[in-house]
Amino acid sequence: MTTGAYDPVEDMLKVKSVQKKWRDSFTGAELNPGKWTNQIGSGATISVGSGLLTMASGATADAETWVLSTETFTVPFRLSIGLTLSQRLANQSFWVEAVSVNRETGVPDGLHALSLLFDGTTATLAKYEVQNGGLARLTSAGSTFPTTASGGVYEIEPFADEAWFHGGTLDATTGRANSYRRHQQIPDPNALYKVRLRWLNAATPPASSTNAVVQYIAVQDYAELTAEITAGRGQSVAGQSVAVGVVSMPAVSTVGGQARNTTGALPVLVATGASANPVAVTTGRGVDLLATLVGALVTKPFSLPELDWSYAGPITGLTTATDTAVRAAAGVGIRSYVTGLQVQNTSATASEFQIKDGATVLWRCLMPANSAFLDITFPSPLRGTANTALNIQAVTAGSVVVANLQGYAAP
Repeated sequence: MTTGAYDPVEDMLKVKSVQKKWRDSFTGAELNPGKWTNQIGSGATISVGSGLLTMASGATADAETWVLSTETFTVPFRLSIGLTLSQRLANQSFWVEAVSVNRETGVPDGLHALSLLFDGTTATLAKYEVQNGGLARLTSAGSTFPTTASGGVYEIEPFADEAWFHGGTLDATTGRANSYRRHQQIPDPNALYKVRLRWLNAATPPASSTNAVVQYIAVQDYAELTAEITAGRGQSVAGQSVAVGVVSMPAVSTVGGQARNTTGALPVLVATGASANPVAVTTGRGVDLLATLVGALVTKPFSLPELDWSYAGPITGLTTATDTAVRAAAGVGIRSYVTGLQVQNTSATASEFQIKDGATVLWRCLMPANSAFLDITFPSPLRGTANTALNIQAVTAGSVVVANLQGYAAP
């Protein structure tokens, strides 16, 4: 018994999930007739050179210029294009689209499509469109995408149950910057599709011609098995990947970007050693446990020892009726928190005592004459405003108030 999936050279069964890998990097001196057909509207031009396809729109009213792939694709697939527009003008539209075609003639039938539409005058806006059954295209409002003024990467991904539209920066190490999804009126997953790049001028002609410069265009036509693993459906726009648990790690492994000294087949994340606050995450994100550099777990429950502070006021008492600085402004985004206070009035004059966030009173008490030593711990630390000085004040002249404060700095 034999099977088409068996590779006799490597003696193994192979699962092939990528059905077609199609790409044009425009390395020739003209449009490849084996890959494209085209139409050039009045006043428009199409040229190829130096690894670039340049489609000039012209400035003639109602002129339409396009290139259409000769290759066909089936859902699901991923279309990716590197694109720059020399300008963005009113009355001028450029589409990157996948359109359904007649199976016998290969001609677009106008029934099903999905596309990115670049129109209007704002370089950082685009619209995404879907069409099913010959209905009018469902077009989004102008949505944020990477600027078309410099190298951008734009992607279209149709699936049987949804369609995705992505934007990113060409040749960047960062992931996708923007992603949008449609469920309604997405194109028929059983239709046959070609890729089309298209200029269309309005009945009112644009002010001048615009160049659409294409660095490359690629389509990967794959099976649904790969779609769930590599295409990134439902994942974050940056990574577009599915988390995978790995066992039998080496003794020193990297988890979440931090090296952990772990042993055994299943490394266990205990805590991250630190001597400074890590960058704060956004709400709802996971965080590591925090420990000192020798592995003592931070359970204070406030902050790292390196971020603690303390203040000891003069034994002769605070200057009255004016603010005394406990801590200067801690820096952008950093607050001063007060966890403890020890205070005493050693004079025969009673006084109000205040802890202040800049000029705003956070906490106050009355210090009777010759008061006993007062020791207070704040279960919920007093929380100052970011980048604001922490002050204290003995309000009444003639009082002798001695104060000590403790706390920490954090976002």
